[in-house]
Amino acid sequence: MSDQCTKGTNWGVVSIDDKNLCMKYNQSNIIKLPLKKVVNSNTQKNDIVLQLSTDDYGENDDMLCEVRFFIPPQEQKLKQEKDKKKQENEENQNSMEEEDEGADEDAEPTFQQKLQNEILTKAKIGQSSADSILTIHDVPLIVPRGKYTMDFFTKDIRFHGNTYQFTTDYKGISRFFLLPMPDEINLSFVIGLEHPFKQGQTTYNFLVMQFKKDFENEIKLKYSRQKLDEIGWKGIKEEYSGPLYDIVCEVLAEITGIKVVSPKNFKSKNGLFCLRCSVGPHSGFLFPLEKSLIYLQKPVLHIKHEEIKEVIFQRIGSTNLNKFFDVKIVYKNQNQLFSGIERDELDNLTSYFQQKKIAVRKLQDEVPHLPLDDSDDEEDDDDSRQKKKNKTNIDPNNLDSDDDDDDFHAGEDEEDGSESEESDEPESNSRNQK
Repeated sequence: MSDQCTKGTNWGVVSIDDKNLCMKYNQSNIIKLPLKKVVNSNTQKNDIVLQLSTDDYGENDDMLCEVRFFIPPQEQKLKQEKDKKKQENEENQNSMEEEDEGADEDAEPTFQQKLQNEILTKAKIGQSSADSILTIHDVPLIVPRGKYTMDFFTKDIRFHGNTYQFTTDYKGISRFFLLPMPDEINLSFVIGLEHPFKQGQTTYNFLVMQFKKDFENEIKLKYSRQKLDEIGWKGIKEEYSGPLYDIVCEVLAEITGIKVVSPKNFKSKNGLFCLRCSVGPHSGFLFPLEKSLIYLQKPVLHIKHEEIKEVIFQRIGSTNLNKFFDVKIVYKNQNQLFSGIERDELDNLTSYFQQKKIAVRKLQDEVPHLPLDDSDDEEDDDDSRQKKKNKTNIDPNNLDSDDDDDDFHAGEDEEDGSESEESDEPESNSRNQK
């Protein structure tokens, strides 16, 4: 066994055998991963991303979940050029054959793609559809988005897309939901996962498929009745025909033993099984179910009734200006806000939570009208009455009265006072003369 590299080097040469994936620097191991722990491998730009199994660890344990290998594009080109030179030296053919081979070489996969294919093969991640029990092509997923091929094996399902591939163990599936969408054309089939998978920095706790109601298909299993009984699939038929969503639901429910849940009693004012609302900047649909709430689609949220502590209705004042209201669900140690629900759905949603015996509280956001103090009212009344009195009881003879002038000049300087006295004398004399 080679020594472990302790220099802190993070680059080297990757080698893969039947059991391990190793990256070495000067014959010393930088990292060594058992291939049986690799559950998924994807390519992202110049990276190869390995997702590792965490089944053997507890929830609070530290574990290695993901490893990324960066492959420099320049190194890939140099390696391709060396390979071409070797092939040109080894092959002795005429010019026409060499041109044809040159065209074939241009179409060859890159070193990154070759390494990715080798990892998939040695880790038995990308098994061919020929090895599967059942294969369904072009299954539309909206979370994560894309069209995938579903390969059913004895222990897991493997999804193969143009960019990503991921595997889901049957034991890691926790729940199924079949939800009729408001367009009345599509159905969403939701698969809940105990162990979420990652694509880059995004973690997926749910898979969401979307089927058209009228899309039918015929599927035939590759195993005979005897082989299906041997692996424990006694309830699985050899052939299926009908709507594709019905086939997928029936097969998964039979293999896992998990019941498919659909909305039943709750209906909106338009006769739908869901309510249009928003979570943050994204709009979606809230489905009130018998024992839980589920929201599609960014992000997919599932809240059980038993976890809900309180439901708070917001913006439900008496004014008719608010055409929408919000619902805050308080559960566990967090809360979730569903905003922009039509006001006409308030009564339906209230009765739904009351029937489920969930505490409901209503908040009014309108600012109440605060009455003025009684003393202030009395003072204002007195002031207004006094003003009215002054206006109505005005004596026209007092408009130019001497008393007012005397009062006005009382505080003036002596010079002003003397001038006023002199000016008043002729007026008094003229009156006496009259």
